[in-house]
Amino acid sequence: MVMESEKPHKKVRRTRSSKATSLPVDLISEILLRLPVKSAVKFRCVSKVWSSVTTRPSFITSFAARSNPHLIILCKNKAKSFFLSIPQIHDSDHKPQLVDSYVKETCSFEFPVSVHGMICSISISSLVSELTLQIWNPTMRGRTVTLPYPNRDWSDTTAFLGYDPIDGTYKVLSMSSYPRARGDNQPRVLTLTGDHKESWRIIHEIAEHVPYSPRHYIINGVMYYVASLKSEDTDNILVSFHVRSEKMSIIKVPWDQYYLRGAKIFPVLYHGKLACATSQATDIIIWLLEDAEKHEWSYQNFHLPFPTYDPISESCFHLKGVNDAGELIYLPNILVDSVHILYYDPNTDSYRRVVVEGLAGDQFRRRNGIGDKVLLFTFSAYPSHMETLSLCLT
Repeated sequence: MVMESEKPHKKVRRTRSSKATSLPVDLISEILLRLPVKSAVKFRCVSKVWSSVTTRPSFITSFAARSNPHLIILCKNKAKSFFLSIPQIHDSDHKPQLVDSYVKETCSFEFPVSVHGMICSISISSLVSELTLQIWNPTMRGRTVTLPYPNRDWSDTTAFLGYDPIDGTYKVLSMSSYPRARGDNQPRVLTLTGDHKESWRIIHEIAEHVPYSPRHYIINGVMYYVASLKSEDTDNILVSFHVRSEKMSIIKVPWDQYYLRGAKIFPVLYHGKLACATSQATDIIIWLLEDAEKHEWSYQNFHLPFPTYDPISESCFHLKGVNDAGELIYLPNILVDSVHILYYDPNTDSYRRVVVEGLAGDQFRRRNGIGDKVLLFTFSAYPSHMETLSLCLT
């Protein structure tokens, strides 16, 4: 039996639509929010839509809120400054590792505070003797923006970086570190904008004063720092600056410069209130602000549960900063391959030890051209640093 051959089926050509399906803007935003910061920055080049999404104030705020805090350690040798970034982990089951590092060639006098992902600094180039005021964003690969100097009659200046959480605005408060007997020494404030066309504004409703140090603390949009009155250099005060309204006020303090004997003062959050802490050997002294209007303080003294010389790491530890959890951070004077970090919590009178392997080890030294015998000295620390894509540096 002969079978009739079947007729071949006619091939049907299937064509795909050449029209690309575009993603909703809300979906693009959710995708980008889950990416690492470096990828989010790179994807700005994909299209104008993606660029506009990542530069929206709402996206920048959401991105910063989802970022994990980091501890940035500034260490120096004779030629360079190194910024080492590690996760600020509170879980002892996880060991933090070096996430990123930055190198700054110029000689910088860094202000040891990170404010909503930004760092303010006074720098001087090895070729130019003129001081410059800069804002640095480590998230944007160390990109810096130079601001206009507040007053060229000032031989030196101290600057405080503030942030208003309501409208996401950064402001810089600056004043002379060495005021003249006569002259314009009033504080100045500058709003950071994308076009950098703002100018400094003088604040008149405040007595002339000299900042004790560039350290400051911000609670709910209010900045606090320790200073001394120009007319009475021995008397310390606590100055508050409301970032949004730009109003300043003075709070009397229960200590003086002679009592501190050169010790550093750290504004901290203690039991939900503003406090000022200082470390003298193994003693921690905390003044708790009970009533700002009445200038009322309470006093507490703690004894560190660990010696300043750590026999485990064979290093001398010094207080270098305070994180948002109120923990006082102690770092060794010299960074080595295995770095021990001690976090002391005055709220619970307890401490924890974090060991970071390879922070300043052989691999880091080879990558940065540092010899084995070159010492890396710990200069400062920037606790609770958050990643930000803020527009003020674009």
